[in-house]
Amino acid sequence: MRLTSASSRWTWTAGASIAVLAATVLIGPAMRPSTATSHWDAPATTVNKQIDATDLYAFTSPERQDTVTIVANYIPFQAPQKPYQFDTDARYEVHVDNTGTGRAAVTYRWTFANKALPAPSFVRGRERQAGPLDSLVEQSYTLTRLRDGKSEVLVRDGYAAPTDLGAPGYAATRRKAVRDLPGGGKVFTGTAADPFYSDNRAVNLLRFGLPFFPVKTGVPMNVSALALQLPKSELALGGDPVRNPVIGVWTTASRKSSTLLGSGAAGYTQVSRLGNPNFNEVIIPLKQRDHFNTLRPDGDESGGLVVPSTLDPDQAKVVAKQVNVTAPPAPRKDLEQIYLTGLTTRTGGPIKQDLTSHQLNQDAPRTVKAEELRLNLSTPVAASPDKYGILKGDAQGYPNGRRLIDDVVTINLRMLLGEPAGRGAPGLIAEDNPAFLLKPITDSFPYLALPVTAAG
Repeated sequence: MRLTSASSRWTWTAGASIAVLAATVLIGPAMRPSTATSHWDAPATTVNKQIDATDLYAFTSPERQDTVTIVANYIPFQAPQKPYQFDTDARYEVHVDNTGTGRAAVTYRWTFANKALPAPSFVRGRERQAGPLDSLVEQSYTLTRLRDGKSEVLVRDGYAAPTDLGAPGYAATRRKAVRDLPGGGKVFTGTAADPFYSDNRAVNLLRFGLPFFPVKTGVPMNVSALALQLPKSELALGGDPVRNPVIGVWTTASRKSSTLLGSGAAGYTQVSRLGNPNFNEVIIPLKQRDHFNTLRPDGDESGGLVVPSTLDPDQAKVVAKQVNVTAPPAPRKDLEQIYLTGLTTRTGGPIKQDLTSHQLNQDAPRTVKAEELRLNLSTPVAASPDKYGILKGDAQGYPNGRRLIDDVVTINLRMLLGEPAGRGAPGLIAEDNPAFLLKPITDSFPYLALPVTAAG
C-alpha cells in the first residue's frame, strides 16, 4: 500500500512551484473551475467548501484484511498552516448499502463542536514575527452509527486533529486523533495531506476536453478527513462477507438551516454527495450538478437524471473529438455497469467480469441502478497493486472500491472512451510517469500523510 515519493526531499520552494501548477489546472482555462477528482464538483459546493467532499476511498485494509478502510475527505485546497474546521451546523455521513437497493443499511454520522482554546506560545511568537494568524480553533466530534432503525453513539467528545501550524511533535497529536471503536474498528478525524494525484492532461481532458501538458502532480494542500476502519462482518449483508461480499459506499454532508436547495429530514438538508470519483462533474450536466448533490441513490433509477446521463454522457463526445478517437455509441451500457449496477456477467453487459455487483450477494433482494462506489470484500489484496486498477488486470483496484494509489482520473478518462469493454484509447496518457505526492501515504491506518506545512 505504500507509495513513496522523492518529493519528500523537496523544499517548500519546490512545493510552492507545484502549487502554482496545481492552481493553473484547478482554475482551468478561461477561469472555469477544474478540480482534482471531485474537488468543487458543483457550483454550490464551489462556494461552500466546508461541505465539499473531495474524494471517497474504500479498500480492504492491507495489514488487517478482515477489515475495510473508508476515507471521506472534505474541505479542498487547504493552504498549509492555515486553520480550517468542519461545519458545526452540518452532519457528515458515510453510508453503506449491502443489499443493492440504494438504501443505507448502516450510516456513520459525524457532528462537530468548536473548542475555543488559547493559541500556544509558538503561535504567538509567529504572530509577532509574521503578523496575525487566523484563530486556532480545535474541534471535538460525536460519531454515531445508525442501523436497523436505531442509533448508537460510538464516540463522544472525540479529538479532531487540527491543522499542523508548525509545532514540534505533531505526529503525536495525529496519533491522539486515532480512536478504537466498539467491535474492533478504528476512527480518525482531522487534517491530512491531500492524497489525490493525477496527470494534468488527464484532468483537463476529462473535465473540459481540453489539452494540457502531460505532467503528473499531486495537490500540495490539505483536506479534512473522516476515516473508518471497520470489520467486514459489520458491513456485509447478514454479517457474512463470504456469502455476501459486495457493498456500496457514498458520503454526504447535510446542513442545518441551509439556503441551498435540497431535501432532508429533521431540519437538515443534504447539500453534498459523493460515490464514484468524477461522476457528478463528468457524467451529470452542469445545470443539474447541484440537484444531484441533493439526491439519494435509491432514487437514481427512477429520477430521470442519473441513468440517462450515464447512458449518454456528453463529455464522452467532447473528449473523443479533442483526441481524434471514436467514443462508444449510446446507450453506454459499460458505464452503466461501472457506475450504477456493478460488474457482473449476469446482466448481459459488455464488461464480462463478476466483481462489484450486489447481485453477487446470495441474500440480496432485487437490486436497482444506483450510483455508489462498490467494493467486493472478497477480492484479495494485490501483492503488486497497479494504479490503473482493472484496466491493467488488478482486480482489487478502482472501480472495485478505490485505494489511495489508484489514478482514478486517468482510469475514468479511459473508461469514458470505452475501456475495459472495448479497446478505448489506452495510449492517451503516458503510463511511465511516477505518481507525485508531496508526502507519502503510510503503511497503517489511517494511511493518510501528515498535513503539508510551509516546510514541505
